[in-house]
Amino acid sequence: MNGFGRLEHFSGAIYEGHFKDNMFHGLGTYTFPTGAKYTGNFNENRIYSQLLYITYKSVNYIYHLVYYIPNTLFIL
Repeated sequence: MNGFGRLEHFSGAIYEGHFKDNMFHGLGTYTFPTGAKYTGNFNENRIYSQLLYITYKSVNYIYHLVYYIPNTLFIL
């Protein structure tokens, strides 16, 4: 898949944003089953940011990352 789309995981997680070669790539929003959301850039299924912004129950959390987060949650 290439372009903009929405993917709903069986776990309840939802990704809405840009895809490239069937991977999350570009700007998108990943909503975790708990309702927490990450909005930002992805690069080949990985969060691509040194600052991680997560919103959960109307509270914004900001984390400074030393490394990008490779996470199997984002593997299609």
